[in-house]
Amino acid sequence: MKLFVAKLPQNVTSERLKAMFETYGTVIDAKVITDRETGMSKCYGFVEMASDESAREAIEKLNGIEMDGKEVLVKESDPAPRSNDRGRGGPRPGGRPPFNSGGGDRRFSGPRPGGDRWSGGGGDDRRSSNRYQDNDRPKRRYDDDYDDKPRRKRI
Repeated sequence: MKLFVAKLPQNVTSERLKAMFETYGTVIDAKVITDRETGMSKCYGFVEMASDESAREAIEKLNGIEMDGKEVLVKESDPAPRSNDRGRGGPRPGGRPPFNSGGGDRRFSGPRPGGDRWSGGGGDDRRSSNRYQDNDRPKRRYDDDYDDKPRRKRI
């Protein structure tokens, strides 16, 4: 059974975590999660124990104990999400579509006028051919009076 251990002190190592749980049964693996960039502990980790009975006993005995002034949380770990469970496989069980699902994508996906920047078809003529011919209409500014309503000041 895999256990989730949170609220660990900053100085706890994987070896110390393993030693803490070995008094209740055989520990297959113990790992304190660290930050990739700094290498410092994120103050949580995972412990995998050989038998469910010893894992339940460890949860019962170690949950809420004080370690270096911090109260440790120990509980059964949620199953890890698999790569085929998330992402592009359609709507999620909660009703929200996954990020970038294609349904609400507002980006223009068709061919760009004048070629694409990466395909080499556009080149310099894209800059010289003004795609957006907005020069004919007047620019609307905040202080222009198009309608005689009083405007709110922006802060």
